[in-house]
Amino acid sequence: MERGTPVENRITRDFLDEGRGRSRAVDTTDPAFGRTHAWLGRPIFNRPAFLQADEVRSLDRDLGILLRVLSSLPERLHEGDPGRMARALGLNEDQAEAVTRCAVAGPAVPLGRADLLREQGRFRLVEFNTTSSLGGCEIAEMSRGMLADRPLAEFAEKQDLGYGDPVAGIMASMAASCPTGSGLPVAVVKWPNSPETAEDFGHLDLFLRQLAELGHEAFPCHIGQLDYRGGVLTARGRRVDRLFRTFQLSRLTGATETRELAAPLLDAVADGAAAVFAPLTTDLYGIKDCLGLISDGTHQDLLDPVEAEVVDRLVPWTRPLRLGSTTREGRAVDLAAHLRSERERLLIKPSAGFAGQGITAGWMVGPEEWDRRIAEALRLGAPYVVQQRVIADAERFVDADDPDTLAPCLLNWGVFHTAHGYSGAFVKGIPHAEQDFRFLGDGSHVGCVFHRLPGPGTQEH
Repeated sequence: MERGTPVENRITRDFLDEGRGRSRAVDTTDPAFGRTHAWLGRPIFNRPAFLQADEVRSLDRDLGILLRVLSSLPERLHEGDPGRMARALGLNEDQAEAVTRCAVAGPAVPLGRADLLREQGRFRLVEFNTTSSLGGCEIAEMSRGMLADRPLAEFAEKQDLGYGDPVAGIMASMAASCPTGSGLPVAVVKWPNSPETAEDFGHLDLFLRQLAELGHEAFPCHIGQLDYRGGVLTARGRRVDRLFRTFQLSRLTGATETRELAAPLLDAVADGAAAVFAPLTTDLYGIKDCLGLISDGTHQDLLDPVEAEVVDRLVPWTRPLRLGSTTREGRAVDLAAHLRSERERLLIKPSAGFAGQGITAGWMVGPEEWDRRIAEALRLGAPYVVQQRVIADAERFVDADDPDTLAPCLLNWGVFHTAHGYSGAFVKGIPHAEQDFRFLGDGSHVGCVFHRLPGPGTQEH
């Protein structure tokens, strides 16, 4: 199969059938998309992507199993000590101490967004974001806008299609993780990038509106507006006992300033006066080294047969970027030699990076530049991983410049998994591009995802 060949399920083929004419594209300039455009600030695909019922069932099962494996790594590898795991993953002492002080007893509540590519019709997971700072969770707003288009709404009704609401699922996970009967509002906490933007909460507008529409009272604040004294935590002067954090553990840089900013939150959570969602330990499981740990043959004895099958099928070959011996397809290989010989099938990326930052794709650089990037990554000392290339399938969309033409686009999928199980998804891609958008910088189109509602014995192709 050639790279970029369209691979589409039956629902997609039905939607793109030539007989549907101009109704194969939705007018995304319609006022129904006003809140979506204000939130997103980038182009929108002119149709949803579609998942069949069996695909949703498979994602629900597989991501649930994988998330349980990742969240149990402290128990499986570090005698239940999340601080020890943090240090083993290369986190600084402030971060390791924070996850130890704020550890939550019991099994982790499901929460994550899997970043997936379809390769020859099969989903492969390249990253699993497991914190509450999950970009794109407001995507249900776009789905509602799509249903304002009559032909699409009629197609969805005929095909028995619906969509997931990630924010509803996330709040179900929060309720399970942080039960309370206090009636106090939720403080949605950000970590400002600068004093000038500290009280700019515009990026949270849609998220806060969706919380209100779901019946949750919440308000925004920044980390410097928390105060803890006398066993009482306040945010902007209001008493709170639940915090929804939109920042990552990496904000604790070890500097005195960040330590002082985080102190009220960490002290309140450690004392049991408040709960933070997602718990700080969840940031550990999304570090890409963890995918290397569970896919490394040396740790296969930690997995039961069902877990091992899911990992082998879902996770491409991933290893920490550390020179020496590793395994590939059951045999020992020297990693440095493997990196040179397999450059065009590999990429390297920061273990704790996000949004495609710091990725080097071996097929997009020459041998000398590849060697230089690897040497630089090793010299910096920050953890990196090397991962097998996954070649994304394409899907066709109506060409914006020629409504009678269908143009292929390589898609990345962001799939949410929460206490509700499968909780919705979005897709990203750049029309007409020959490369995955991760390697072309931002500027991608974004689309929502509809799925066929499950029925007994549903079989689709």
